[in-house]
Amino acid sequence: MAYRLTEDAQVVMGLHAAQYPHLNVLGLLVGRESGESIEITQAFPLTHQFPTAPVLEFASMSVEAYAARNKLRIVGLYVANARAEDVALGPVHTRIANTVEGHASRACVLVLDNKALAKPFLWLKDVKRGWVRVENRLSLDDAEGKVLYRSLEGNKPDVVDFDDHLEDLKKDWKNPQVTALAKLQV
Repeated sequence: MAYRLTEDAQVVMGLHAAQYPHLNVLGLLVGRESGESIEITQAFPLTHQFPTAPVLEFASMSVEAYAARNKLRIVGLYVANARAEDVALGPVHTRIANTVEGHASRACVLVLDNKALAKPFLWLKDVKRGWVRVENRLSLDDAEGKVLYRSLEGNKPDVVDFDDHLEDLKKDWKNPQVTALAKLQV
């Protein structure tokens, strides 16, 4: 199975991690499966705090409903750990990944390195070994991260995660302002 990450998803993930470099961030990945490949088209930031079950459940239901309306599905999650260069999948994120994988076979986890936001690490579930980091299965539409790095310069928009949305319902957790800015950076 091959995975492809679009620019929009890459930018949202990277900006979310950059906005909270000292905290763990977590989000869901949405896309479509076609034959032996999965295209990750969007990233939806969930939290920059310790993830609680009620928030994760409510956010997951909202993302799932949005995905279904757009003929997409949840295909995984992304994580950026608080410590720079920590690209491990910790126990909390492993439990969340197992839940996602239970609802979406072939789900993946993308772990971002806070020192190199444009190049996430792909983790897949192995029946015998659990979640393992794999190489050469993830392609990036913007392999150099140019759009992300341009988006990090100057007046970058704040990424709204589900935590922010629950504090102020006027804030859109789908982040159209971020993807619109990314399109202008091209």
